Amino acid sequence: MNKPVILCVDDEPILLFALKLQLKENFGNQYYIETAENGEEGIEIIDELLANNIELPLVISDQVMPGMLGDELLTRIHNKLPETLKILLTGHADVSAIARTVNNANLYRYIAKPWDPTDLKLTVTEAVRSYFHKKELSEFYKGLEKKVAERTLELERKNKYLNMAVHDLKNPLSIIQTSSEMITNHFDNSDKKQLLEFNSYIFSSTKNMFELITDLLDVNQIESDKLKVRPKLIDIEIILDDLIKHYRILAKAKDISLYFKTDHKSYQAMLDEKMILSVLENLISNAIKYSPYDKSIYIRLLSTETHIRCEIQDEGPGLSKEDQKKLFGQFARLSPQPTADEPATGLGLFIVKQLVETMRGKVWCDTEKTKGATFIVEFPSI
Repeated sequence: MNKPVILCVDDEPILLFALKLQLKENFGNQYYIETAENGEEGIEIIDELLANNIELPLVISDQVMPGMLGDELLTRIHNKLPETLKILLTGHADVSAIARTVNNANLYRYIAKPWDPTDLKLTVTEAVRSYFHKKELSEFYKGLEKKVAERTLELERKNKYLNMAVHDLKNPLSIIQTSSEMITNHFDNSDKKQLLEFNSYIFSSTKNMFELITDLLDVNQIESDKLKVRPKLIDIEIILDDLIKHYRILAKAKDISLYFKTDHKSYQAMLDEKMILSVLENLISNAIKYSPYDKSIYIRLLSTETHIRCEIQDEGPGLSKEDQKKLFGQFARLSPQPTADEPATGLGLFIVKQLVETMRGKVWCDTEKTKGATFIVEFPSI
């Protein structure tokens, strides 16, 4: 990394040499000492430093020079590098020049010629210390602002979760309350069929509430970095086989057929059993949820030398390009809607993506509008 530069500008070669010699003796280990004999040359050096991304903490300039005066030079430098500190050298107390430099170039200090070596050394020491201290403070506050912004965003998201959770819990709670009241108030006059119907409302509503609360807890774990992976050797085919048996019963209510195909290879991988179960269950239930009645869902398990892939293909409405952009986002509300008024929290695919990536896998979707969607998860095989 290039050392920072202190630039000295003076039209008197002897004074410029003496200034460079003293600065090099006192500061040469930490800074390059560059010199220029006039303002134009000084500007050229600064442009070169900027082009090479080299830091310039301090400029020391004489005031009375042919062509460009010192206060004009320092003003131009200030426009390019406002954080760079400036010291003005002057042979006599030119109050107007000093005032202009203070107002236009944020002058750090002026030093009268001939300068006192000790005074110059102390002034430059304090100047560069001030420059880097201010830089550290600026970086600290930038980092603090970033953390505050991130924390604010996190609190806004949590508030959004809470609001949506309250909204989404109200409906099933209302159904439970109404069904319970109906059973209590009309029990003696209700037949078995009516009572079972009320009970089914209570059951489905509590199931929906449980799914929402589970999703919210999962998201909280993900965002709090409390998600712990407990990998072990898992046979994905066994997990899929059990899930498909379960979901065939649920799919039957919508006359949806589930087809499972493998290429008869090994499907073992180091995965967290609870996580992979949640991922596959989420994707299969979504395929059923968004599929129209009397359609098919195709589940394929494929294996290569390096990866195991599961594909879940539905015959639903597919996804638009706009939907695909927000597919794995939190509380994503997509254009397709559940085809039997099933509940949708908008968190399922976000959780899937986080769980898959936590297990070193990948998930994506191949889809076209009106042509269904195929969700694909892939993990390294053993």
